[in-house]
Amino acid sequence: MKVTSVVLAALGVTVSLAALTTTTPAPAVNGDKAVIGYFETLHGFPIDQLDLSKYTHINYAFGAMWKGAPDPYVVYVDYTTEGPKLKELVRRGHANGVKIIMSIGGWYGSQTFSEVAADPLKRKKWIESAMIFLRPNTLGENVPIPDGWNMDGLDIDWEYPGRPGAICNTVAPNDTANYLLLLKEVRAQMDLEFPTNHKTITSAVSIFPWAGADGNSLTDIRAFIPVFDWVNIMVYDVHGPWSSSTGPNAPIYNAPAPGDPFSAQQAIDTWTAAGWPKDKIALGTPFYGRAFTATVNMNARDPVTQYAPHTGVAPKGGPSDSNATFALCDEGAQFWGFWNWGEIRENILVDDSLTVPTAGWKRYWDNTTKTPWLFRESDSMYVSYDDPTSMSLKVDFARLHGLKGLFMWEAQMDYKDELLTVLNQIHCSSAACICNDVDAWSSATAYGQPGRKVAYNGRLWTNKWWTRGETPAGNEWGAWKSVGAC
Repeated sequence: MKVTSVVLAALGVTVSLAALTTTTPAPAVNGDKAVIGYFETLHGFPIDQLDLSKYTHINYAFGAMWKGAPDPYVVYVDYTTEGPKLKELVRRGHANGVKIIMSIGGWYGSQTFSEVAADPLKRKKWIESAMIFLRPNTLGENVPIPDGWNMDGLDIDWEYPGRPGAICNTVAPNDTANYLLLLKEVRAQMDLEFPTNHKTITSAVSIFPWAGADGNSLTDIRAFIPVFDWVNIMVYDVHGPWSSSTGPNAPIYNAPAPGDPFSAQQAIDTWTAAGWPKDKIALGTPFYGRAFTATVNMNARDPVTQYAPHTGVAPKGGPSDSNATFALCDEGAQFWGFWNWGEIRENILVDDSLTVPTAGWKRYWDNTTKTPWLFRESDSMYVSYDDPTSMSLKVDFARLHGLKGLFMWEAQMDYKDELLTVLNQIHCSSAACICNDVDAWSSATAYGQPGRKVAYNGRLWTNKWWTRGETPAGNEWGAWKSVGAC
């Protein structure tokens, strides 16, 4: 699971790295849209149950940077257990036209990135260990450990350079500057070895840009544009046990106080303000929800909202939620409060309407953040999650902003591909898709959050700022911007 709580307050500024870049730019990524699935093998989900026709990319998670490995400065994979799975995924993926990416790092597996990035010799050694995943196998199909895995790119998943992340991570002030050096060397080696077969570089990133030496988010990140094909912004885990109130796991728009003011809109605004192009962003979507234990009856308040005080400790969520410690990094026994979408469907929203939960639960919709939520009075359990309706709005958001596509954490948490099927709407560019489920403009409605969509006179419009009563007319000085015909 991608945990983002450690960086949600990082709103400061620091120096630019734009002047450091000399790398040849990667190809533009504003062509075909991407639907990217993180596939974590530790859950035992059979690879043959992935509907590969609905993905453009699968990120195999994770190769680790682990202090307990024989060599902590190279990519660690337990090939005894993971090798056969990796072979099968590459074989099946390529047979279906899907790019297979090796994701390296993650929450628990980024422990030595700081040391590697800071040392030229360690960088060279690490790059050699990573390139093995991209090279073709020359030893034959029957060898247990080939000399190449024929993958299509690297997802360098050092999520929080310059910030703590997991407790086992080494952290240094110059992490982000050193990260750029590492990335440029990786890009150069890829281009040297594969001059006619472009290999991608991506990364899972926070809703804020990387930290500078002072710990604050950089305000100019253009130096990173040439080395990345795109970044995967993790717009989830926005609220959790660390938050002052319950709140949405993955809001499209900012929550009102006392909720935390972070969202997909905030993330896109923050990254683009620092110079990042929208067509090099994939929007993160969670195939899971988060549970809290509220300290009030959320059904009984007037008005009913999804913001309430809570215990600050995550309860046990769905059947698979575990308090077992992780071998790579022991952060103590704790439940996470996770409810996979499949578990929500099998235990709570068993009715195909998705609005009538089982006895004891009540389901609500927050129209500000565009998220559904559940509450069970018997144990005060609140669950924020995503369903096909909220996912469809995320797809609309990604299309409206011209993003590269969407990704999910994680692929095997779905239920009968319900959420994945919705994400595939990103491939549709017809007018019917553009105006999907958009309300007609109303003179009585206050449109406060920029980016709200309305249909008017056969066209789709989005507001640039707060407005009420102003008719969409396409005036460049007005509040409304025309997006296209319905």
